[in-house]
Amino acid sequence: MPKPVIQRLSKLTRKYLWNDKHSPPVHFAQLLLPVEAGGLGLLDLTTRNDTIDVVWLKEYLNFSEERPMWAYVADDLFARNTPAQCSPADPELRINMFLQHWRPLRKGLPKELLAIIDTAKNTGLRLEGRAFTRDILRAMPMWDHAQAEKTLIRRLGSRSAATACLKDVHRLRTVGDFEALEAEVSDPAHSRLGGCRCDRCTYLTSELGCTDPQRCYERATQFLDALPPKWDPRGEHPCDYEDAAHTAAAELFPSDDGTPVIFDRRVTTDGTLTNAFRVFEPSPSVPGTLPDMATHDGHPLEAVATDGSCTNNGHRDARAGAGVFFAPHSARNRSVHLPESLDQTNQAGEAVASLLASRWGSPSAPL
Repeated sequence: MPKPVIQRLSKLTRKYLWNDKHSPPVHFAQLLLPVEAGGLGLLDLTTRNDTIDVVWLKEYLNFSEERPMWAYVADDLFARNTPAQCSPADPELRINMFLQHWRPLRKGLPKELLAIIDTAKNTGLRLEGRAFTRDILRAMPMWDHAQAEKTLIRRLGSRSAATACLKDVHRLRTVGDFEALEAEVSDPAHSRLGGCRCDRCTYLTSELGCTDPQRCYERATQFLDALPPKWDPRGEHPCDYEDAAHTAAAELFPSDDGTPVIFDRRVTTDGTLTNAFRVFEPSPSVPGTLPDMATHDGHPLEAVATDGSCTNNGHRDARAGAGVFFAPHSARNRSVHLPESLDQTNQAGEAVASLLASRWGSPSAPL
């Protein structure tokens, strides 16, 4: 809804409510509150408009099989409405401005697409997460990758015979495409010395038209090496350990009453690229490095008793505490009062006790 329409409707509402009074006795924002909060529950047109814009942005960033057709049209309009010296130079390699470094020109874009850009800026849209599945990492566009150092990734993508071959002959677009090509080097029959006649190189030269497969393998590796470890699918990631650790934890604590409830320590974002985006988050809120989620086999299980309690729970003078017990006479046994900055409840005490146990427990032994 255009802003002039919102302003006009709000003005008509005020005139109706206050019978054309020059100075309304109650601020309009108060009237938007629910009735139980002292308002009239009027529809907040501005917030409704902003919400609709966020929904449109979400639909544009839908990278599943159900992605709407208009989003592909928007991709093309964004990719072709750029500065003359935009990188990547080929519009076909400008996959999505939120997944790459490049940005379109505002002039020449329809207002609906400008709203997508403005909404992304106003909501702080960005790629963020502690870790991602390899499916997400491989779906990222390799050219002008948003998480790679801009100067380096653009230098690798500058005009050259290898770059042209990767783009036009091999038709590489995503990180997964580059990873698959690089993996060809591991073929035992392949020779790195040039003139290789292994089956794969023969196919690439005779059928695909690649003039120098080894050169393309090496350039693909250089592209992948430009990615931070968090965004490189070739290295170790938390998803390599999380599922196994979760299953092992459940087996450690068998229960006659059914499957025990195990704390879910998994931090990996799964699904599609859509799930890698965040809005309304303070910046920066997530480290750029991967957490160490590997389990340490061979260490004995360490049992820790934790508890939280609260006197006068639910009252203003409530006081909560937390306790941790490792073993009789252990120097790590602790009891603490919760600081006043925290909620003074039983639940808060129990949460703090669990936190203290993880901090004071052995870093190499499962708790």
